[in-house]
Amino acid sequence: MRAKLPTGVLLGAAVWLAVSSSGVPAEPITVVLGAQTREVAALREELRDRQDHKILGLPFWEGRLAGRRVVVAKMSAGKVNAAMIATLAIEHFRPAEVLVTGIAGGLHPDLAPGDLVIARQTVQHDMVRHSDSGVEYRGARHPVTGRRASAFLDMPTTLVAIAQQAAARVSFIPLVGDDRRTSPHLVRVITGIVATGDAFVESESKRRELREQLNADCVEMEGGAVAQVCYTLGVPCLVIRCMSDMADQTAMADLEAFADAAALNSARLVYAIVDLLHDGQLDALTLQQKKK
Repeated sequence: MRAKLPTGVLLGAAVWLAVSSSGVPAEPITVVLGAQTREVAALREELRDRQDHKILGLPFWEGRLAGRRVVVAKMSAGKVNAAMIATLAIEHFRPAEVLVTGIAGGLHPDLAPGDLVIARQTVQHDMVRHSDSGVEYRGARHPVTGRRASAFLDMPTTLVAIAQQAAARVSFIPLVGDDRRTSPHLVRVITGIVATGDAFVESESKRRELREQLNADCVEMEGGAVAQVCYTLGVPCLVIRCMSDMADQTAMADLEAFADAAALNSARLVYAIVDLLHDGQLDALTLQQKKK
């Protein structure tokens, strides 16, 4: 069983967004999070009417991106940093959704640097139970209900569908040629599983393990933690990653070569998603699903 966003737990996003303090329907806001400066810089610079905020000394940048109210923030690397920034952003800005952008190491054999993964699920590969019989991947217990979530957290199907639609509109930057893949290189966008853990993976054996045991398509250090926070607080979340490397023995060298362009590819997809959200595509897709 896959865990979905709970309803009626703590302050759900639908409650937050229903009305403002004056009784007027609140304008939706999207939070965009990236771990590194390179992952958020392009989006931050695109913000119009920008306001800079400090929450507990940490910077958040609010403005309009493709016409939509957006808050951009840098998480810094790792699950604890990611969870902290996501929680502060949700508590302070009450977003309609949270988007995670940035780079990752590819695990799917058909991916190469520059290609992208839209998460349909996240899994924390280091949230496990070790025993003599092996490793059991586990989800976290909800701090209010005590219910244990699945190890795999589903992304909202409406956000996934918007991301897939947005990807078809974007001109991505090709990073590598035919020598890195079995077919002629076009930037490839797949929908799959993003694995998260507090480890930078540059190991062929670990890469193979994550692929074989979790069927993960890429590995990074923040997305699953943000997804857990959003699951707990009832806020829709979507993780977008562009491959900077293939999580193997050349991962660090590849990251140095490709990270900036990969981060820009991810940012371009996020921009296109926000553009569709501003055009009301989320409401349209939700209505279509209700009719089915």
